[in-house]
Amino acid sequence: MSPDTIRTAEASERGDITALMTASFISDPFMRWIYPAAQDYLEHFPGFVERFAGAAFDHATVFVAGGFGGGALWFPPGAKKDEEALGQFVLETVAPERLAAMGTLSQQMAEHQVEREAWYLPMIGVDPPRQGAGLGAELMRRVLDETDRAGLPTHLESSNPANIPFYQRLGYEAVGMIQPVEDGPILTPMFRAAR
Repeated sequence: MSPDTIRTAEASERGDITALMTASFISDPFMRWIYPAAQDYLEHFPGFVERFAGAAFDHATVFVAGGFGGGALWFPPGAKKDEEALGQFVLETVAPERLAAMGTLSQQMAEHQVEREAWYLPMIGVDPPRQGAGLGAELMRRVLDETDRAGLPTHLESSNPANIPFYQRLGYEAVGMIQPVEDGPILTPMFRAAR
């Protein structure tokens, strides 16, 4: 198997995927706004990944490049994150001065949720030394080919403005803006109709 072969991750690889996401998002402007101190980020972000995107493991919709160069955690139609567990985790790990903004963030995200049957991408990440080599696009195509065949749309929120052109090349359109605090980082909801 080639190191870049895209395959379904095994449940036993949960820790590897979480470590990959932690490395991938280490300079993400939105995630570092949530956890600005390096120690807090390294300590808490793995738990955030689990509560925000871990349900993808329950549906066998976590895809990884064979050598753990990148990974994507997808929710098929009907799958949802555990809002209660995520909310409790945020209360316990995010600085008190950011909690009101996190409530606003949750509300704004809910306003942009797609109400019809669709796939949702809570997280995709490529290990920083492997970024820019097309691995992210290959990970995306793994599900987009299926959703196109099934006639289903997909949606996501880009937490980094630098990634918006990448998603646009794959057919996504920005459908709004989420900004929990004035002059804070922006989360961009994006939607892709089936092709």
